[in-house]
Order: sequence, then C-alpha cells, then structure tokens
Amino acid sequence: MTLMNFNVATLRALLPPLALCLLGGDQVIGSPVVGAPSSAMATLSRRAAKPGERVELVLTVHNARHPVIESIERPSSFRLHALRKPQLLHAGDGDVWLFRYKIVPKETGDFEIPPIRLRDGSLTMMTKPMHLHVSKRGELPALTPSELEIGVNIPTALSEEVIRSAPQPPPKPEPIPTPRDTRMLPARATTTLLKEMKAFWNYPGAK
Repeated sequence: MTLMNFNVATLRALLPPLALCLLGGDQVIGSPVVGAPSSAMATLSRRAAKPGERVELVLTVHNARHPVIESIERPSSFRLHALRKPQLLHAGDGDVWLFRYKIVPKETGDFEIPPIRLRDGSLTMMTKPMHLHVSKRGELPALTPSELEIGVNIPTALSEEVIRSAPQPPPKPEPIPTPRDTRMLPARATTTLLKEMKAFWNYPGAK
C-alpha cells in the first residue's frame, strides 16, 4: 500500500514536466482563464517622430496559450526589429503575452501601420491600425477622430463630436528652407562685405 501511494505521488509530481515535454519541450505556454475572451492590442510609444528616431511598438495579448504573430505590415520606409523574445507575464486577471519591436521611420509624412494578425491555435486575432506622423521637428499633429476612436475604443460619431467640442490648434507648418546662393564666389564675398560694413556704420558705438 505504501509503495502504491509512493508511485501515485511520484506520477503526479512528474505529470507537469511530462506534459510540457509532450507539448513542445521547453516551449513556454500560457494558462488562459476559462471563459475569458482572448484579445490583442498594439500601441506605439509616440504619435510623432523625426526621421531616424526610434519608436517602440508594443503588442499585448491577453488570455492566450501561445500566440504567434503571422505578419506585421508596415510602410516601406520603416525599419522594424524585434527588441527581445516574447514574454509571458502572470497577472491577477490572467496571463499576458508581451511583444516589443523597434520602428525607425526614414521619411517624413503621415503613415499607417495596418492591423496586426495573430494566431493562437485555431483562434485568429486582429489589432487595430496605428498612425505615426513623421516630420523634421517631430511635433505632434492634431488628433483626428479616427485616432481617438481607436485609442479609447469609442464609436465614430462620439469621437467626431469630441473633436468638434474641443478643437485643437493647427500644427505649425514646416520651415521653408533658405534657397541656396548660386552666384559666383566673388559676388557672394562682395555682398557679405557690404553687409558687414553697413552693420558697422549703423552700430551706435562706431559713431
């Protein structure tokens, strides 16, 4: 009887590692909450950036066993690199998978990152699209109704009403570059000398 109890206890202790080996060796698998829906959300660390400036893309997946990102579509001028392997975080309301990527835009403009598609076994999930404004100064653009709708998950009509009720100042225009002086060197030197002489004679201490 004692031997039988020992064998049962030993078998119970070995079951979790054995099951893990059967499911994929050292593969990490989450523990979904029974009855809770799976969901995925993608966010950017900022809404605006300069060309060559780093922006972090964070993807969180709730209540999934082992989510896999099928693809991340992006503008051709964006560089994308994974920052680290996916992390499984244990929270009180269920496990959370964390994916982190680095995005580096190379050109100015308003860009959209399409929805990201994930797969968890037979389940497919999609995130909402993201927008990034890239300019030489990296200033924040005016918030649009579609961005507000995606960011706080409210209906389109409500987001449009919020924007109308709280108008935002228009973004500052990009500075116009000074045209290049294409004159010959003697002409440019003469103009510079005349400006310096004029500034000298107009200086109060020179009179």
